This record gives sequence, C-alpha cells and structure tokens, in this order.
Amino acid sequence: MTDSSQRIKELQNILEATKLLNASRDLDFILKELMNATLRLIKSADIGIIFLYDKSDNLLKSKYSFGFNDMNVSLKPGESITGITFMQMKTLHLESTEEVHEAMSSMSGETKEMLHNRIIRPMDTLLSAISCPLIHDGECIGVLVLDNYIGREPFTKDDVYLAELISVQATIAIKNAEKYSREIEAQDALKEYSQLVEMEKNKYQYSTFLHNKFTEMILNRNTSDDIIDEVSELLQTDVFIIDLFYSIVSYAGNHYDKREELEDIKPAILNYMNSEGDTVHYNKELGLWILLYPIFVSGDVFGWIGILMEENHLSELDRIVVEKCSNVVALEILKDYDMTNLEQSIRGDYFDNLLKGNSMDLENKFNQRYRIDFSQPQRMILINLLYQKSENPAYKYFRYFYQEVNALALKTFAKSLSIQKRNLIIVLVDDSESFDRDTMKSFHENLVKITEILESRARIHSSCVSIVSEKISSYDEFSNIYERTYKLFDIIPENSMCGCHFYEDYQVKKILLKNDKHDLVNFSRNVLSPVLEYSHSSKIELFKTLKTYIYNGGNWTKTKKDLHIHGNTLTYRLNRLKELMDADLDDYQTRLRIQLALEITDLYTEILSDM
Repeated sequence: MTDSSQRIKELQNILEATKLLNASRDLDFILKELMNATLRLIKSADIGIIFLYDKSDNLLKSKYSFGFNDMNVSLKPGESITGITFMQMKTLHLESTEEVHEAMSSMSGETKEMLHNRIIRPMDTLLSAISCPLIHDGECIGVLVLDNYIGREPFTKDDVYLAELISVQATIAIKNAEKYSREIEAQDALKEYSQLVEMEKNKYQYSTFLHNKFTEMILNRNTSDDIIDEVSELLQTDVFIIDLFYSIVSYAGNHYDKREELEDIKPAILNYMNSEGDTVHYNKELGLWILLYPIFVSGDVFGWIGILMEENHLSELDRIVVEKCSNVVALEILKDYDMTNLEQSIRGDYFDNLLKGNSMDLENKFNQRYRIDFSQPQRMILINLLYQKSENPAYKYFRYFYQEVNALALKTFAKSLSIQKRNLIIVLVDDSESFDRDTMKSFHENLVKITEILESRARIHSSCVSIVSEKISSYDEFSNIYERTYKLFDIIPENSMCGCHFYEDYQVKKILLKNDKHDLVNFSRNVLSPVLEYSHSSKIELFKTLKTYIYNGGNWTKTKKDLHIHGNTLTYRLNRLKELMDADLDDYQTRLRIQLALEITDLYTEILSDM
C-alpha cells in the first residue's frame, strides 16, 4: 500500500472514530472509545492513559487507561511527561528511553512506586512516548499519553500527527459531553425546583385551608377543646394541651386513650418541655413517641401542644396542622386573657363597693351575678404570694396562679368568689357547714402545692400565707374586718409566714403588741424559765406537753391524743411540770399566765433560742 493510500485509510479511520465519539454524550464511553481508536490507529502504542484537569484540586487526574492494573493517579501541573505537556500546551514526542526517563524524573517517588506496581511491563523498557494536550478555547483541559516498549517500532512523526488529530476530535467530544452533562444537571435542578414549588404551593393551599377552617371555628365560638378535636381527626392520633402549671387541660382522640397514663408519667414529660422549640422523645410507658410543640403568645410560651405518634416523624402537612393549631390556641388564650381581665375588673369593682358598704348597689349589680348572700355569715380568705422583688414572676405566671387558686376555691367550698388585687387574692366563702378549720388547712396545703409548681415554672423562690378573717355578718362590717385581717400580715411572726392563720388566734397577740417588747419578753421568760432552763434531755418534750395542754384548755384526754402518748406518760410529764414550775396547772390564773407567755413566744421567737 502506498503512503498516499495509507494516509487516506488513516483519515477514514479518524473520521469513523470522530463520528463514534460525537455520537455519545456519556463521558466514560467517549474516553473508552478514544483510547480504543488511538491504539487501533497507532500500531506502535502499547499502553495509553487519558488525564483530565480538575481546577478545584489543581491536579491532572487519570480518567481512563489501557495497559495498567487498576490505574488511579493524580499529577501536578509540571510533574512528569503529563504535567510538562499540560504546562507547555504542546505535544511532546520523546524518541528515546533516555528522553522518557529524563521527563519522568520530576515525578514524585510515591507516584513512581505506584506506577511500577501498576504498569504491566517494566518501566525500564519504555522506548518512546507521545503526550498530546487536549486544548479548548486556549485552555488545556487534559492530556493524552501513549507509550511503547522495546519490541516495537518507536513512535514516528506520522504517529504524532495521528495522535494530534485524534486529540482535537477528542477535545470536542469531551466538551460536548460536559456541556450535555451540565444541561442534564440544569434540567434535573429545574425539575427539582418545579417539584419544590409545587410542594410549597400545596403546603400554602393546605395552610390557607386550615387557617380558614380554624378561623371559622373561632367565629362560631368553638373552644380550644373543639380545635384539638378537629386536629386529632386531621392527624388521626391523640392530641392534648398542657398549660403553664403542667396541667393537661384538654385531651382529644380515642386512638390510644392515654390521658390517665399521661397524668401518671407527667414528671417524665416535663423534662422535654422546651421554651424555644418543639421536642420529640420516646416514652417507654406509653410505647409511643411524644411531640411537644410550644404555644407562643406575644413571643412568650403559655403552654404546649402534645401529639402521640407511633413513629418519630411528622409529615410536612401534619406539621402545618400542629403549627396552625398552636396559633389558634394562642388566640384563644389571648381572648381568654382579655375576658379574664374584664372579669377581674368587674370583681374589683364589686370588692371596692364592698369596702365602701354600698349595699343597695351591691344587691342590684353584683350579688345576683356572684350569688353572695350577706344574709348568711361570710368569711374572707386573704392569700398573699411572697417572693423577692428581684424575682418578680412574669404576670402570666401570677395569672395562672390565680386561675389555679380560683379553681381550687370553687372545688373546696360550697360557694366562693376569688378576687385578684396585685399579688393578693381575696376569696369570699360562705361560713356554712362546709367551712371549718380542717377544710381550710387542707385548702392551704393544696395552695402550697400550687406555689411549688409556680416556683419550678417561673424559677423563683416563693411561698404563700393564708389568713382567714372573722365572721362577716353584714355589709357594714366588711371594710373594718378586711382592714383588721390585712393588718395581720404585719403581726404574723416571720417564721410562721408560710402557713395558714385565723384571725381569732391573733386577737390576743394584737393586744400584746401594744405593750413594750422588753416587758413582754421578760414576762414570758420569767413564766417559762423553769422549763426553758431545764438541763435534762426531756426539756423539749416537757415544753411541747405544756404548750399542748394549755392550748387544749387543760383537757387531759385531748392532750394525750394530740401528743400520741400513753396516759401514764402524760400524767408523769404534767406532774414533772408542776414540780419544775411550782405551779398548779389546773388553776385558771396560772394557765392564763402560761398561755400569755406562750403567745409572746410566737411574737418573739428569740425567747426559745435555747430550745
């Protein structure tokens, strides 16, 4: 075959290869066919490798190879034959083993070691090499490297010419494939964006639907209970609301019926209540996941919506339901807040009229509304929440404290009316058969529990004191009795400020306080000194026995019962007291002096400092 015929055949082969390269948009296929066509056209080539330049790493990375075992190598620009070609942007034709090894001398030792292990034939037998840059728009995008070994003819200038022709067509095919790949990525991104837009559109439509639905329910005067009933149906699960005092105020749904169990495990749930965002946790007792979503009112948390779930997941649409539910319940709280303020204003007017003694106005305006019947004896309970000024709780907490106290009063007494005056709560109750000291003490114990919850929720140190007034028989007495009862806050000893007190118990103390403190302390110590200075270990038991016996009016049986001791023990202690005090405890005057001395110890506790 003549040289002319050979050249025509080679050009025909290149044309066929070009068609094949441009027929595909798959980069891996193009690189593979590029190598196959090159080795087919350039008979002297034993091995070949194609590098593409990665701008992000500034490295030439091997993308396809022939004659290597699992080839994966990266070269820096300027490193070895490939790097030199990349930097110079022109074809290298290395025509001898010496030239090849000299060009490869800039290769790192690690890369040389790797090539030595991966190239099928020994590197020392390399005879010649061709390295063609792949150039596009004046930039080198990669390098085509061909090597041959001893046993074949070295690469000729015609081989270089063919390699350069192939590299030009290969560059075009590679850039077309990259462009196509970017177009596909753009189409995928556009498709994903369209899906996202459609999803957001659906979410918006669903959100609008829920907003309209819940708004209509509010306009129809539906309550929070009705709202969470609807939410329970939408989510197909049980929903509940917990308020600031950790009470489950609403529960909807019969999918699990876990309200009673929730009450039992409430302490465990409290650990997951977050004032900043929603939380999800698994509860072993219920065997369910619990989502707690805060209810924000004017940027402050007023409670939580709880969702029972079998899986730790809520869909986007379900989360919208919970969010809208939270917003609607917040509106209900605001509405209730305004109604409570209005109601408190009306009750405040009622209380002010009581203080003024406007009986006719009261009869016409208020008594029928609140069912207060002053033809029957009434009592007044003053409840004072005590805390440091620096720890003043947010009004929302005191508001809930009042609501809890009001609910407790309605539950405890047959008839009651609670009125809030700053941090003071006044409760009017019928002095009927349902009101006695034991009931009042039980009421105060529950107040203490409410206060403890307030402490933990508002993060304050607080306590409450309750004072029960004397009987109120008519409107005319109300103002004076209120003033007398309120003044007891200044009389009650500091160490007793957290308890429940009755006005009748402090009438004597009020008289005593009109006397000089020094005289009162001396009187009390003189009367009680035989017991207070008694050196025996039984001093405390004797003092307690004396106090109980005197307060019981000398009733031996009641004293024994209150002290929970045997009758012989009580008789022994009373005889011992008579000996120590050289007094007849059954004598009225003696008992009176001792009782006054004991009343003084309540006012001035330092008298008992040695007890």
